[in-house]
Amino acid sequence: MIISLFLTLIVGLQSCALFAGGGMTQNQSVAGGGAAGILVALLFVLGGAFAMGLPRVSMVMFAIAGLIGLGVGASGVFPDLTIWGVVALALTVMAYFGHRELVRSKAVKP
Repeated sequence: MIISLFLTLIVGLQSCALFAGGGMTQNQSVAGGGAAGILVALLFVLGGAFAMGLPRVSMVMFAIAGLIGLGVGASGVFPDLTIWGVVALALTVMAYFGHRELVRSKAVKP
C-alpha cells in the first residue's frame, strides 16, 4: 500500500509535467501520453487503497494500470510509462499473493 502511494507521487508528477509540456507546445501526442500517465497514477491510488481489505480489486486496478502503461509506453511518446507498467504488473503479483494469504487466513479461522 505504501509502495503504491509513493509511486503515485512519482508517476503523477512526471505525467503532469509531460501533460503540461505537451499542452504548452501544442503537441497532442505528448499531452496524450501525459494524460495516460495520470490515469496510471490514479489507478495506483485506487490499487493501494484496496490493497489491505480487497486485494482482488487491487489486483485488477494494478493489472489495468500495467496494461495501459505498457501500451502507451510502447508507442514511444512516453517511454518511461513502460517502466511504470512493469512496476504495476509486479504490484499485481504482490496483490495476488495478498489475496491468497487472505483466503488462507480466513480458511484457518472458524
